[in-house]
Amino acid sequence: MASMAVIAGGAVITGTFCEESPEDPNGLLPEYSAEEVAKNNGENGNPIWMSYGGYIYDVSRFVYNHPGGTEKIMMAAGGSIEPFWYLYRQHFASDLPMQLMDSMLIGRLKESDQDEIDKHMETLMEDDPYAREPTRHEALVVHSDTPMNAEVPAPLITESYLTPAELFYIRHHHPVPYLSQKEASEYDVVIDLSAMGKGSIKISIDDLKKMPKTDVVATLQCSGNRRGGFNEVKRTSGTAWGQGAVSTAKWGGVRLSDLLKFAGLEDALKAQEQDGMEHIRFHSLDGMMASIGIEKAMNPYGDCLLAYEMNDEPLPRDHGFPLRVIVPGYAAVRNVKWVKRIEVAQTEAEGAWQRGLNYKTLPPSVTDAKTINLDKMPSMTEVSLFSGITNTQIQRVGKEAVIVKASGWAWAGGGRNIVRVDLTGDDGKSWTTAAITKGGDQRFGRAWAWVFWEADVPATVASDGTVHLACKAVDLAFNVQPEKCDHTWNVRGLGNNAWYRMKVQV
Repeated sequence: MASMAVIAGGAVITGTFCEESPEDPNGLLPEYSAEEVAKNNGENGNPIWMSYGGYIYDVSRFVYNHPGGTEKIMMAAGGSIEPFWYLYRQHFASDLPMQLMDSMLIGRLKESDQDEIDKHMETLMEDDPYAREPTRHEALVVHSDTPMNAEVPAPLITESYLTPAELFYIRHHHPVPYLSQKEASEYDVVIDLSAMGKGSIKISIDDLKKMPKTDVVATLQCSGNRRGGFNEVKRTSGTAWGQGAVSTAKWGGVRLSDLLKFAGLEDALKAQEQDGMEHIRFHSLDGMMASIGIEKAMNPYGDCLLAYEMNDEPLPRDHGFPLRVIVPGYAAVRNVKWVKRIEVAQTEAEGAWQRGLNYKTLPPSVTDAKTINLDKMPSMTEVSLFSGITNTQIQRVGKEAVIVKASGWAWAGGGRNIVRVDLTGDDGKSWTTAAITKGGDQRFGRAWAWVFWEADVPATVASDGTVHLACKAVDLAFNVQPEKCDHTWNVRGLGNNAWYRMKVQV
């Protein structure tokens, strides 16, 4: 059996998910042909219809709230969803997509038209885009495998200051690009300054390695890390990460500022103020596009890289081989993998990952993106302040009190150093300041990597025989993590940085 099979009755089956057909026992839903569906593609004031598994859905209002962005979902407007879900298989990782679609059900697709879709899918499945995925470490906690989204188990997060490449968390939107040996050896990157009237150049990896090399130790964290905590307040859309979508590596490559200067961007300030060049765009082999401000890219203290090494080895495929961008202190989505083109531009990158809902933090009161202007909301770049507890050991000192030996990590975006990590075992009545054991000697304002900490925390034993621990970090600007996440909840589940809480059995 293929990794995904489309059944004529409407069920879609993967290795981990099976969604039955919608309920219509009396056959009361109206029937439409594929031709009728095609007319409702959102153009000329028409609604937006799509078919799936023999049923038809009016998604006109939902397109604005699609987690993957309006642009992506509109690819299926007036047609069938099956070919797109075959590529974007994260739709099968939970029941949320079908729950949402149930409320949009308007009819049945003519059976002969669904038969044609099924035949097309049988042909499509003969060439699986995920057939050449890399082998992953069995210790990773997998949320979805096509595309791969996997986090580091809590006890392993702080086992090594530099996360081994095979244990580095994985966040993909598409299949991992595959390059033949010949393609890899001939790979080059385009530096495009055509918006400035200077054309573009191609630079091979061999030529990149002849340029001055820089190493930067930087932590990357998925913007949705700890989304599972938000789901305890109200359900969000996206992978329900724990705390393990965060890792640290030593990245080796060429400074992005040096590369852009080499290509002809000699005076970034002039280019910005006189020519309106505000953004550096990155284009990936997998079709993803993202961008950062020219100030960050060209700042000699910003330490942005075009990297070809990870922990002194060539980049693994899962982490960007052969080239990726490293933007220290920013959301990991800006650290684009498999980079093929770098572009100086007046406007930010096109696409869902920069301009769509994906990486925009809406107010807690907003659950319908149609009610706001996304263009006026910034996408995630520099991130906030985070921490987590990874290991605990109980030392009993009495019936109602214990000492908990705890350890964990903390990290702030923007290069802001961690100045303190505080822990409580009695819901904030008393606090213990942890000892920073690793990472505390980073340069002020350029602390791109996490710190590790340890503490002996007095804790009260609850009636159920557990202790409740919480940690919060303080950064160089004396920002502090909020106690709860209910007032920072957002529909996309981005940036949860409330106190990290853990219940430990005594």
